[in-house]
Amino acid sequence: MSPVESLSVASDIGGTFTDTVVARAGEGVRRYKSPTTPEDLVRGVLDTFELAAADLGLSREEFVGGIRLFSHGTTVATNALLERRGARTGVLHTAGFADTLFIMRGYKGFGLPEAVLKNYRGLTKHPPVVERSLVREVPERVDFHGEVLMPLDEEATRAAIRSLVEAGVEAIAVALLWCTKHPAHERRVAELVREEAPGVYVSTSSEVLARINEYSRGVTTAVNAFLGPRVSAVTASLRQTLEEAGLPREPLLMQSNGGVTGVEQAASLPVNFLLSGPVGGVVGCGVIAAADGEPNIVTTDMGGTSFDVGLIVDGKPLLQQTTVIDAQPIGVPSVAVETVGAGGGSIARVARGGLQVGPESAGAQPGPVCYGNGGEEPTVTDADVVLGLINPDTFLGGRKALDRDGAVAAIRSKIAEPLGLSVEDAALGIKRIVDAKLTDLIRRTTVHRGYDPREFAVVAYGGAGPVHASSFGAGLGVKRVIVPPTASVHSAFGILSSDLVVTKELSRSFLTPPGSSGVSEFIDAGEVTAVLEALAAEAVALLESQGLGREAIEIERVVDTRFRFQIHELAMPVPAGALDGAALDDLGERFLAAYEQRMGEGSAFRAAGLEFVTWRVVATGVLDRGDEGPGGAPGGGDGGPGAGAGASAPEPIRRDEVYDGEWVSAAVYTEAQTVPGSRFEGPAIIELPDTNIVIGRDQSAAVDAHGNVLISV
Repeated sequence: MSPVESLSVASDIGGTFTDTVVARAGEGVRRYKSPTTPEDLVRGVLDTFELAAADLGLSREEFVGGIRLFSHGTTVATNALLERRGARTGVLHTAGFADTLFIMRGYKGFGLPEAVLKNYRGLTKHPPVVERSLVREVPERVDFHGEVLMPLDEEATRAAIRSLVEAGVEAIAVALLWCTKHPAHERRVAELVREEAPGVYVSTSSEVLARINEYSRGVTTAVNAFLGPRVSAVTASLRQTLEEAGLPREPLLMQSNGGVTGVEQAASLPVNFLLSGPVGGVVGCGVIAAADGEPNIVTTDMGGTSFDVGLIVDGKPLLQQTTVIDAQPIGVPSVAVETVGAGGGSIARVARGGLQVGPESAGAQPGPVCYGNGGEEPTVTDADVVLGLINPDTFLGGRKALDRDGAVAAIRSKIAEPLGLSVEDAALGIKRIVDAKLTDLIRRTTVHRGYDPREFAVVAYGGAGPVHASSFGAGLGVKRVIVPPTASVHSAFGILSSDLVVTKELSRSFLTPPGSSGVSEFIDAGEVTAVLEALAAEAVALLESQGLGREAIEIERVVDTRFRFQIHELAMPVPAGALDGAALDDLGERFLAAYEQRMGEGSAFRAAGLEFVTWRVVATGVLDRGDEGPGGAPGGGDGGPGAGAGASAPEPIRRDEVYDGEWVSAAVYTEAQTVPGSRFEGPAIIELPDTNIVIGRDQSAAVDAHGNVLISV
């Protein structure tokens, strides 16, 4: 192999493991895992490069020098927000609106369990990332039409900036009241910040989120400024370290919107990277959906720390307008992912006489007891080892022997004896509780959005996902469970599959009057088209600045729509090209149908009139991967969901005893036996080098032409 621009590579840093996938011409996707190194995240990536280089018969320098395209999913922004390790941030608001971030939307919280929200006496607002003492007001006022009522007082603004600098701020967020209609004031304030405090990071809400709703826009901008200095430093260090290692191209970073972008864009809009890793897995499932002819998929990622669920509907990842992280409603569009603290490292304990699993995790250090790294609390992975679902001698392809005796001792002393159970029944209880949590989250993710899980297939991935998927899939009545060959590194595979994406949006309301039935009679299609074309021009220019030609750019358009007098919207796709009256009328009818699908038949209140609120353009720049890239599916090849039907089962390499209320004999197979056409009857375990696929009793599985294992549940 010529080690010159031969490889497409992607990495994803998880809470426990760092995953890397490598693709080159004429081959499937190779996968590698190494423990995450929290103190130096890039080192974990380079450790996987060492494994990949050895596998390909290259030195690490040859391997890195042969990378044509490198994409990366980072947890830096997420962890900085969750741990509140960002910059000391000040905020500049329009005079009279200094309490915007603290009033929130009344006495409410975001992203909290229902029981907590109902505890009105004990409910305390989660504080924003900004201290109240670091908020300043600037004299200016613009009305909702965009007319300037009071020009910006520049001297007062300079004084406010100097006051924040004296208070020690490292970043400043600028969020003026009607900047979506008149952004010039915010732009000028940013210029003044750079003049008065050249070393301070500045973020303007008209650039971060050009959307009405001053609270959502303000909190998103404040979080962006809070994250900015740290993300800028880490991404610059990432680029420098990889360059020093010999990477010939600038690395790309995975965004929450399902696409990648360059390091400079990451530094200016770090808020776009809060779901970097989980979104990669959903994108990877979209590749499977297209290749296997499954338009509707529930994506399930069970790693060491958490369980993430997303949806592919009609072949496309479901997007959301707001993502709640650390009780902060982040307003940038992202692939919809719901998360619970339930992974292989989730800690089991006895609390108030009952068994509780998660959300606390043993993480990468010390990890589960069976890892032998000093962990003392039993985890889900320890239970899986005790139950025989994970073989201690074949974990990570035999590279890491697990301590089954340690797992048994921990479960006996911490769980079994306090509850009066056998060790096996205690381990089974841990597994059943975590499986019930996973099933419940999937139900909420589908049913609460108006979707029937029985019309979906489940794609199971993550290091622990294939071990548990046959159980939570059976509890849902889904069509089947699909385990891709990239299961344990599927988020990295999705990142590898991702193209450059730029999202531009603008709030501009177009309304129909109450009692009306049409749209085109009251809204000028030419004005709507002009808004969309202006947004598209901005997005295309950003992609072209990253080296793409116009022919490689695809455009999608969306509008957030609601009934008048409502405060929440549904995102509706807008057809391509110049709009006319018929297209606007059709848009209104499709909104009514979508509203009733989500809220229930008869819920649409047509007489209220409609409001088209925020217009959004998503521009995708298709990357040139040469002949490499992941192809149509992780394993390559052709064929659909029925591929492999009718073939016989291979001979198992051995039989292991697994516990499911009683000890039963399970056939054990290797990855080499999962060739297209193979069939397996449960109970069975397929041992991959980086995870195990468990097929339950009364279940069967077949391998399709792409190497995906399809479990009938």
